Amino acid sequence: MRITDVRTELLRMPLPRPMQSGSSSGKKGGPVSHINMPIVFITTEDGTRGLGYAWSLLGGATATRCVLRDDFAPLLIDEDALDHERLWHKLYRRLQSVGRHGLVIQAQAAVDLALWDIKGKIAGLPVYKLLGGCRESAPVYGSDGGWLYMSVSEMVTAFEGYLAQGMMGVKMKIGHENPQVDIDRVREVRKALGDGAWIAVDANQKWDFPTAMWVGRALEQLGVAWFEEPLLCEDVPGHARLAAALDIPIAMGETLGSRFEFDAYVRANAVDILQPDIIRVGGITEMVKVVTMADVAQLPVAPHHMMESTIQVACGVMSSGPIEYMPWVAGAFAEPAVIKNGRMLPPQQPGLGLEIPEDIIQRFRIE
Repeated sequence: MRITDVRTELLRMPLPRPMQSGSSSGKKGGPVSHINMPIVFITTEDGTRGLGYAWSLLGGATATRCVLRDDFAPLLIDEDALDHERLWHKLYRRLQSVGRHGLVIQAQAAVDLALWDIKGKIAGLPVYKLLGGCRESAPVYGSDGGWLYMSVSEMVTAFEGYLAQGMMGVKMKIGHENPQVDIDRVREVRKALGDGAWIAVDANQKWDFPTAMWVGRALEQLGVAWFEEPLLCEDVPGHARLAAALDIPIAMGETLGSRFEFDAYVRANAVDILQPDIIRVGGITEMVKVVTMADVAQLPVAPHHMMESTIQVACGVMSSGPIEYMPWVAGAFAEPAVIKNGRMLPPQQPGLGLEIPEDIIQRFRIE
């Protein structure tokens, strides 16, 4: 099934709610209001077209499009679109010296998604069935409602809306310059939602080891489900020390770019919950390998963001673990994600079951 055409676009989509975290904010430190979405359409000789995409907030979007258009597209023409594993390694080896993680791998993820979309369409099956059909839905927690700029009352209102939909719980951001502010905010949210509510927190690599240890101890007293990205993602020894010293589970992985980086954390006993991002890790092909590593290590997986494509892996090869409800790119797709009784259902159409209408491309395109 030879590839005959590769089309690339770049969209700038408004976020449904502005975001601000300990590591991501606007030029003057305020909330971010838009997300960048490089997309790729790969077409085969029989007219089957696959859709893939990546994402970025603070930079690299035009560079990602350039990698897709200038570097990857020529390598894909005349290749067999069904050879996703071989093509993944071909692209990886070609640009390995300039991008083993980061925007090159994110561009590669877009290609990988498009190839899996083609594979599913040709097979007449949704991707999660091709991967293994492990389950038919995944629990969801609400994650777009706990940003640093929001007041406690604003967060509680958003969180109550998620819980009313039957979601398993919520996640809020921490990472103020004064960590006591964060502890106070978590305490107030806990009081408002009740002792039985599932609440996780995400520090987005904000602190050094002593601060993270102090915050972790306080979070344990508040019954927090997990402490996400407390330290710089390159600090494997620091995470190992935290994981050994704290009872609260350490969750991380959204900023890791390969199974090799996850392997370093697993070998060091530096993480309790793995959180691969399907785009940042290189697509479905690589994410499945991370899930297999977690299975061998008997560690839970809670994927990061991009729920519309992540649901395929979560239902294809994961027997448990939640999906993060973050509708950042939901406005690009023709149909919304389906959530029933707090659980997300994978699309039943062949492939990824995703479509970006041409009028959306025209409306939000960046030249």
